[in-house]
Amino acid sequence: MSEASLRPDRPVRLLLATRATHPPRVPLVTWLHRRPEFRAAVRDPAAGRAGGRPGFSDAVIIAVVAQGLLPGLFNLLQSWVDQQRHEVSVRVQVGDAEVELQVNGRTDPAKLLEQATRALSRTEPGGDLPPA
Repeated sequence: MSEASLRPDRPVRLLLATRATHPPRVPLVTWLHRRPEFRAAVRDPAAGRAGGRPGFSDAVIIAVVAQGLLPGLFNLLQSWVDQQRHEVSVRVQVGDAEVELQVNGRTDPAKLLEQATRALSRTEPGGDLPPA
């Protein structure tokens, strides 16, 4: 599948989970919020919760973005992984289709997009995501 096969305006729900042995220098949510197009779309479900374990807010992030933003998001994820030396598990959902991708220091963002596009192509046109 090519990037052209994406429907740029159709939303994609992503669950980003970091795997780290030590706290990151820059939390992933902070890294993603550096780009204005992701500030409103990326949220930390644990933010503002008291009593959670330290660092939990960096462990799980939910994003709902237009498919057209996936290339930029995957590039940002890869650059964060390269800088922080952590891994990220990304669960991509569109309609009933779902794929889980692993991002590590050897991951090519173009391959992530290709894998996500394959999963998205299996969904029916017009299907919407459940609310985040």
